[in-house]
Amino acid sequence: MYKKRVETDEVFEFVDHSKDSVEEKKEFENFLTELRPDAAKDLLQKFEDYQYALWEENQKVNLVSRKTLAQDYWINHFLDSILGTKHIDFSGKRVLDFGTGGGFPGIPLALLFPSSEIYLLDSKHKKIKALKVITEKLDLNNCFTLVSRIEELAPHWFDSFDYIVSRSVKITPEYASILFKLLKPEGKLVLYKSKILDDTEQFENKKIIDISHPKIGERKLVIIWEK
Repeated sequence: MYKKRVETDEVFEFVDHSKDSVEEKKEFENFLTELRPDAAKDLLQKFEDYQYALWEENQKVNLVSRKTLAQDYWINHFLDSILGTKHIDFSGKRVLDFGTGGGFPGIPLALLFPSSEIYLLDSKHKKIKALKVITEKLDLNNCFTLVSRIEELAPHWFDSFDYIVSRSVKITPEYASILFKLLKPEGKLVLYKSKILDDTEQFENKKIIDISHPKIGERKLVIIWEK
């Protein structure tokens, strides 16, 4: 049964809620069913478990804004993280989630593509520790955590990734140089963007896909390759 957060005398609880939560979840379920008709039911259960685990850890560490109710995770974070999977198949791929923050889009991708290897990278120890707890609760054996600044990753990570995804980091030329070193020769950088695309202008080789959604608004998937 779906539940949401309420606040009473500084105590947070996950309690039953009705119309809004059901609508948000249903919107996500519809997309999931269109994407994976044969597996949607099992996947939805995994995302329900993820929703609660994320909410629980978020009470201890600020993974997502605490102003965001748990019911809003369905659209703002879960759906937003998987919109681009209509255009990219991450099955069997090694993927780095650069600046993962609350685990987006990495954890949703790991749930959706169990044959992939997803690495969650963030420089904040508390966040990565909380994400590790979440992935363990979800038995996500294909999801790993890395605590580091991108520029401090050891050279043995060079030429390691088929894709590097990023949902919230502004890509500077310095970052771009490092990211291309981390990618395999045919690897691609995948950026989740809205209206502002100024940090993508530095790249000559790119494809921009409109993945806008009525519940989310304008969204672009920018796929970039070096040569």
